[in-house]
Amino acid sequence: MDTDIVSTVASWPGVEVEPHRFAGSEFTLGGREFGHIHGTHQVDIPFAKRVRDVVVEQGLTAKHHLFPDSGWVTTHVDSEADAERAVWLLRLSYLSHVAALQRRGTVAAVDGIDVANEVDALDPPAAIREFLTARSTGTTESTTAAGR
Repeated sequence: MDTDIVSTVASWPGVEVEPHRFAGSEFTLGGREFGHIHGTHQVDIPFAKRVRDVVVEQGLTAKHHLFPDSGWVTTHVDSEADAERAVWLLRLSYLSHVAALQRRGTVAAVDGIDVANEVDALDPPAAIREFLTARSTGTTESTTAAGR
């Protein structure tokens, strides 16, 4: 496969790649994990449950293979298209973490990232876009709904 998931994710600002406790590589930003890969064929990614529900309903991934009631998902990588989808999902998780860190002002490496433009480029389903926008601005779902 042409898409090397580890080197792609490692190139994003502020990302650190460390060995994962169950083998593979763990991706962190500001000390918090936003995903990991086991070997080259399984990627596990944490999301808020409402984001997890959307990506699973859209058929982009599956609930976590061991913890299906969590916000985690498991993506199997058997083709180039699977690898690209895994990177897309990791980017969503990464941008969610970037938005939170920017709001707190705690990790300088992510200060220049325009989360709104990055999300537009990914073109996620509307529910995910709304979640990431709210996370970026610090508004809650109820205040977002009230403003409509």
